[in-house]
Amino acid sequence: MIEQDTYWRRDLLKFGERLEKRYRQRKWSARTLYNIEKEVFLSFYIIRKLIESRKADPAVSGLNCAITKYPIKKEAQPSTDPKTFGLTYELFRGSRTELNLKVLCNQFIHSFIFWPFTPFKRDMLGIYFASDSQSKTGLYYITLIKVIEIILSAGRNRVINLKLRRIADGTFRVISR
Repeated sequence: MIEQDTYWRRDLLKFGERLEKRYRQRKWSARTLYNIEKEVFLSFYIIRKLIESRKADPAVSGLNCAITKYPIKKEAQPSTDPKTFGLTYELFRGSRTELNLKVLCNQFIHSFIFWPFTPFKRDMLGIYFASDSQSKTGLYYITLIKVIEIILSAGRNRVINLKLRRIADGTFRVISR
């Protein structure tokens, strides 16, 4: 049980700030991917703990998060390799779905698939993910801006809305709406 939530929230704010910098990152390594997975995992674990300890504002704990779900192809086995996602999941048949925040937390905490989407090894735009059980029926995708928005909302204990803006040098910046 969480008694003093300030320390936990401080970590969430720190993780949110680090993830925001991924929009401008140019070098990607195995260590980078490890750090992203660790920060996202810990963030959603903390969020779930805050919800379970009743330390999250009802507006935050009651969030429904819009994501995309891609169904698995018939008779395909779940794949953790992004190079085979196209052979495993119907990546052109994605549909918008919503998960409540606690279910979303569990998908990240129990992730079997976790892969940051970094086209051309630049600008992380989102994350493909699914828990072990969910990976047998489909693959989820969430934008990085949405992940940051959720983490910062939990860190500040109020719902915030963020917007992504491309600036003159071609990089992205996250701004409050």
